[in-house]
Amino acid sequence: MLEIHGKQECPFAWRVRLTAREKGIAFEWIPHDVGSPDPRASQHNPQQRSPLLWDEGFPLVESLVIAQYIDESREGRALLPGRAKERARMREVIATVAAKLEITPSHARDANAARRRIGEGHAMLDAALSDGRAWLGGDAPMLPDLMVWPFLALQERDGAAIPAHLQRACAFWARAKERDSLRETRPRTLA
Repeated sequence: MLEIHGKQECPFAWRVRLTAREKGIAFEWIPHDVGSPDPRASQHNPQQRSPLLWDEGFPLVESLVIAQYIDESREGRALLPGRAKERARMREVIATVAAKLEITPSHARDANAARRRIGEGHAMLDAALSDGRAWLGGDAPMLPDLMVWPFLALQERDGAAIPAHLQRACAFWARAKERDSLRETRPRTLA
């Protein structure tokens, strides 16, 4: 069984749990920042990386690499399109929109600069949804969607929610918050 290691509130580790859940595969969540960590935390993740995927002796780090590995190595619903042009478009969204949103005010050195960047990311998210799709990936959530949800949750917690005038982005986030995968993988510290 896959092991997903990391810090409880790490949005990058949350991305990996979301990916596994949306893919419909079983995994074990092994946080290392708890009072009594599972012994596998020190055995399989001695450097305390967050996230780290352990697949029968095969370790991987970096949330996007792990997410793509899970999608490509396991049966279940595809999280990237089959056609090369659509996959490229999804990867471009990850590299632009998701990358812009990979920040939270509470974890930034300069909260005001973080809020400006987040505002730009929210506007990019709204624009990316201007083609009428429900999700960045189309009719169902795909990797680009999963890569932004944890950050949107933490931004909202930090008082940097998507502004109401960005209606497409707000509707997108409202749909995401109804997904079982988001609720079930949410860090307990945010419950």
